[in-house]
Amino acid sequence: PKPAAPPPSLPPGPPPKPAAPPPTASMPNPPPSPPPAKAVVREDSDQAHSKGLAAVTGLDENLTRHEGEAFGAYHSYGEEKVVAFTEYINWVLDGEPQVAGILPMVPEDLFKVCADGLILCKLINKAQPGVIFEKAINLKIKTVHHKVENLNLAINSAKSIGCYVVNIGAQDLLDGRHHLVLGLLWQVIKILLLQRVSLKHHPELALLLQGEEELAALLKLPREEILVRWVNYHLDRSSCDRRLSNFSSDLKDCEIFTHLMARICPNHCDLAPLGESDIKKRAAMIVQNAENMGCAKFVRARDIVSGNKDLNLAFTAVLFNDFPALTLENEGENKKERAPIDAALLEELLQQQEGTREQRVYCNWINSLGPEYEMTNLLEDSKTGVRLLEVIEKIADNKKIVDWKQVNKKAKVQIKSIENCNYLVECAKELGCQIVNMGGKDIYDQNEKLVMALVWQLMRHKTMALLEKLGGGGKISDSDLLKWANQKVPAKAGKLHSMSDSEIGSGVFVLHLCDAIAPGVVDWDVVTTGVGDEDREHNAKYLLSVARKMGCEIFLLWEDVVEANSKMISSFIGSLMLLDRSSA
Repeated sequence: PKPAAPPPSLPPGPPPKPAAPPPTASMPNPPPSPPPAKAVVREDSDQAHSKGLAAVTGLDENLTRHEGEAFGAYHSYGEEKVVAFTEYINWVLDGEPQVAGILPMVPEDLFKVCADGLILCKLINKAQPGVIFEKAINLKIKTVHHKVENLNLAINSAKSIGCYVVNIGAQDLLDGRHHLVLGLLWQVIKILLLQRVSLKHHPELALLLQGEEELAALLKLPREEILVRWVNYHLDRSSCDRRLSNFSSDLKDCEIFTHLMARICPNHCDLAPLGESDIKKRAAMIVQNAENMGCAKFVRARDIVSGNKDLNLAFTAVLFNDFPALTLENEGENKKERAPIDAALLEELLQQQEGTREQRVYCNWINSLGPEYEMTNLLEDSKTGVRLLEVIEKIADNKKIVDWKQVNKKAKVQIKSIENCNYLVECAKELGCQIVNMGGKDIYDQNEKLVMALVWQLMRHKTMALLEKLGGGGKISDSDLLKWANQKVPAKAGKLHSMSDSEIGSGVFVLHLCDAIAPGVVDWDVVTTGVGDEDREHNAKYLLSVARKMGCEIFLLWEDVVEANSKMISSFIGSLMLLDRSSA
C-alpha cells in the first residue's frame, strides 16, 4: 500500500528528478541551507569493493550524486539527519564531564554547538581514543581564536584517522555551513558505528562465510557488506524469503526489519508489524520495538518509509552492535552449525590485515585524499597499481601524469596488474620520486620495504611540492628543513643535528618550534621534561595535537616522535615549515 503523506512541516522528499548530467557536467555545491519548501538532496558515494553490494554502490531514490566522488564524500542537508545526529551525539557523549553543561542539546542547536569545536573533538576521540590529547582542547572559549584552534584540531585529527576532509576549513564550521558540518559528523559517526563490525571484535562473523570462502576473503570485505551479510544470514534462518541488497528501497516496507529484529531479539520483538497494512503505522511499530530493545537511534518511522539509506545503515549497525545474535556453535533448525574458524589463523590474518603501524598511517593519509575506494590494507590494496595511480593523480597538482587509457582499472589477472604497476613506477618517476631497483612486479608481490618507500615519497612530495612552490621552485632537502628549524627556535631549545636526533624524542624541541611559529599555542604547564618514557609519551601526544591545532596536516603517531623516526619527522618538520611560510 502507498504510504500516507507525512506532516507538512516534514516533507518526505523531492519528486523524481530528471536524469543526472554526464560525469563531465559541472555540479555546483549545495547551498549552505535549503529553502523551507525543499526536501533532502544528498550526494554520497560510500562505495564498496564488491560489485554485489548494492547497499553501498546503488543509488537511493531521489538521490543526487556527483560521479567519481570519493568513498567518504557526503554532502547533504536534511532535518532528519540533524535530529538523528543530535540524538546520537547526546547518547555517545553522555557522562563526559567536559560537555555536561552543553549536552543534551536539541537539534536546533547542533550547528551552533559544533561551532566551537569541543563536541567535534570529543566525538573524534570516541572514534579513535587518544588521537586528540585532551589537554590541547580549549575548554574555556574566550575568543574566536580559541574556537578556530579547536576546529583546526578536529579537522586535522579527522584527516589523521582517514576522514575525507577536503575544502573544509575552520571558518566553514564556525559559520555552521550545514552540509559541511553534517558531512564531517557523518564520517566520524560512521567510523564509530562500524568499528566493531569486524572479525577482530566478533570472530563469530566467520559464520557469514559463503561456499568455499576462507577467512581471508571475509577480512577483505567492506564493513557495510559484512553488515549486509549479517542481515541476510538471519533472514535465511527465519521465515522470510527476502534478502537485503540495499539500505534504501529494500527496507521501505519494513518486512526485512521485522524478521531481523524478531530473530535477534525475540524477547522484545515479534512479527506483529507484518499484520499492519498501513506502511507508516508498520514503521512506527518497528521504531517502538527498537525502543523496547534500547536501540531506537537514528531512524524514525518516516525515515524507514522514505528509504533513507544513511540512517537505515546507521540503525542496522546499532542493531548489530547490541544484538549480533551469532555464536560459534549455533543450533540450526535441523543441524548444528559450527563456524569454520581457527583462532591462531584468525590472529595471523588480523595482524596481516592491520599491517604495521607505519602502514596504517599511510592508509589514513591515502584515505584523507578521498580515493574512490577506501584503503584498508596498504600492500594488498596496492598490488593492482590502480590505488596508487589515483594517489599520484590527486597530488600531482595541475600536472597531467596519469593517462587512464593506459590503465587496466579492473585488472583480474596477474599480467594486467603487473602492467599497471610498471606504469605506476613510470608515473612516480615523472612525479619526481627516486625509484631505485624497483619494478612493477615488486608492487604486485607486495614487497613491503619497496612499497612503503614509494608511498612515503608520495606523501612527502605533497608537502614538499607546496613548500617549493612557496619558496620559488627550489628543491628543499632535509638539511634545509633542519637549518630552518634551528634558526626558528629560541636558543634555549638547543639544536637538531639530524632528523633522527635523540633530542626529538623528548618532544621539547619541536614544541618550541610550534610556539615560535604560533606564539602562545603551547601551554608550557602541560609540558614535562621529557626524560622518562612516560614523560616522552606525554609530550609527544601533546605535540601532535598542538601542531594540528595550529592547522598542520600531519599523519605520524606519537611513537614516531619518541623513536625519532627520521622519515616521519622529516614530513612533520616540512609540514610545520609549510604552515609557517603560508601564514607569512
